[in-house]
Amino acid sequence: MHHPGQLLTICLVLLVACSGEGDGAPNTHVARSSSGGSTPTGAGSGSETAGSPSGGAAAGGSSDVGGSTSTAGSAALGGGAGASGGAMPMGGSAGAGGRPFSPGPIDFRSWVLQLPIGSGTSPTTVSSVELLAGFSNAYFYVADDGGQAYMDPATGITTGGSKHCRTEMREQTPGAGNAGWASSGTNTMTVEGKVVMLGGGSVTVAQVFNSDASIPLCELEYTSRHDFSLLYEESKGGGSSTDLKTPVALGARYTFSLALSAGELSVTINGKQVYTHTPSAGVLGNKFYFKFGNYDQSSSAGTPSKTPYSIVEAYKVDVVHQ
Repeated sequence: MHHPGQLLTICLVLLVACSGEGDGAPNTHVARSSSGGSTPTGAGSGSETAGSPSGGAAAGGSSDVGGSTSTAGSAALGGGAGASGGAMPMGGSAGAGGRPFSPGPIDFRSWVLQLPIGSGTSPTTVSSVELLAGFSNAYFYVADDGGQAYMDPATGITTGGSKHCRTEMREQTPGAGNAGWASSGTNTMTVEGKVVMLGGGSVTVAQVFNSDASIPLCELEYTSRHDFSLLYEESKGGGSSTDLKTPVALGARYTFSLALSAGELSVTINGKQVYTHTPSAGVLGNKFYFKFGNYDQSSSAGTPSKTPYSIVEAYKVDVVHQ
């Protein structure tokens, strides 16, 4: 039999041991995000749970065609959300533990997104801040295989200068707005992706855009022949198309590079350079920027549809300016 004093001592020891279970730092287990950063377990996953090609929206987001909606959480394929699930400030540092921001396979700080929704001739655009916060909807979502999907409907909102709607990225200079660079340097965009669904004709998957002339200098197109061609245009309406003779099956992954460096335009597909051209001196004096995504050349202006017409995926995008 225990003495009363011993019983009191045992009770105090047990009380201290039990109360200590909740002391100290909370559970700090982290789950690795798709961008290579980390997100505390239980935090919002943003567009990691984005909608499917059938047009479903990410949980907590919206696929309403009336405008754009950001979703909280880490940005899929571009990361940059802090531990609280908020948007990552450009050039700032990420949440828990003060981890520095590390761009993912697509650095959303360098892009804005044009969607085939909006009103009149004013398509909805999604800022880099919204993309970093995990924006997702029926036209822009993470596919089952991890690729960032760009869905274009047969009809949608487009600008007055185009007959075709699009779900497409436009290059930015982080923190400084729309990009515009000279052809004299080294300017290269490399994209790993695939075309999943093709509408009625060609889909432009990337552009070098002549910002001073307000026309594309070139458009890299995936065609109904299941190969690539290049549309080159120095003056509006004066374009010419070149068959690049590079067959790629629908649904097969590819890697291409568009470059306008030291005054020469070049295209490389799956490691093979398939096109070079030197633009005229007058054109080379202009400013340029890159675009990529899904600019379906058989889509048209009209009431936005949520039915997939063409789908392009991008797994990784690298841009170099030197």
